[in-house]
This record gives sequence, structure tokens and C-alpha cells, in this order.
Amino acid sequence: MRKTKTKSAASILKITLVVLLIVPTILAIPTSEPAVASPIINVSSGALTAPPPPEPSINSLATTQERGHIYQAVGALIPGGGLSAIVNTKTATYVEVKTLSVDYRLERWTGTAWVTFKNNSNNATKTNLLNATSDWTVMPGYYYRVTSIHTAHDGSTTDTSKHVSGTVLF
Repeated sequence: MRKTKTKSAASILKITLVVLLIVPTILAIPTSEPAVASPIINVSSGALTAPPPPEPSINSLATTQERGHIYQAVGALIPGGGLSAIVNTKTATYVEVKTLSVDYRLERWTGTAWVTFKNNSNNATKTNLLNATSDWTVMPGYYYRVTSIHTAHDGSTTDTSKHVSGTVLF
């Protein structure tokens, strides 16, 4: 009778091992289309959205005075440590003008569109150089960029130049 119990226990052990080996395989068989990771969340980068699509660059560095008074119109986004986003803009003209101004905004990518997160403006009179800076706190996990509109007015004509910075993930 002892041999029967041993054979029976050995048989139960073998069956249990086979079941344990087969069940994960059965559970892994897909019953529908395979799941695909969502492109919206990129865990490795910390982004909460997919990256924004590349946009054509806007040339804001004029090479000749025939293009107007403005020869440099740029906006840059610099990570300032932690969640600080430092926005620097620069507008330069060939000659001193009556007024220089810049309207700039920090934009956040929602996953489908750029939305204004913060905005500011600055102006100066009787100059050929305008620098403007803002330091804003941003939300982590989003892509940001700066869009700036630079304007020079000499008293009779107005020149405008637009610049869009590269994107930064915070």
C-alpha cells in the first residue's frame, strides 16, 4: 500500500508541475489584437504627452538691411533648475529706432496643440537693442517653447519678426 501512495504522490507532483508550466503559456496566448503601448505617456523621459511634431524653423536673423530695421529677433527657453523656466528674448536693429517691443509667451504642448502658459511683453525707446527676461515656474512632464513677436518702429514704418524656440521637456 505504501508504493501506491508514493506513486500517487509522485503522479500528483508531476501533474502539478505540468499544470504550473502550462498555465502561464495559456494565459499568454492573445485572444484579440495585441496591446500597444500608448504613445501619449513616455515613462522613460518623464513626459506626460508624446513629443510635439517638428515645425519648420522661422528665420529671424536678417542678412541685409533691405529686410527692414530688425536684424536679430530671438527667444530662448533655458531650464533654470527644478521647475524654473527662464525665457530670454533679444531684439536688435541696424540703427536706433523710436520704439522696440517684444511680446512673448511660454507655450505648453498638450499632446495635440500648443497653448499659452504664461506671457509677457517689454519695450524700450530710442535704442537699437532690447533684451527681455522672465523666470516662470512650470509643471513637470510637459514640453514647452517660447514664441516671440519683435517689433521695431522708427516713427514712420513698423517692422515685425516672429521667432519660435526649440522645445524643452521639464
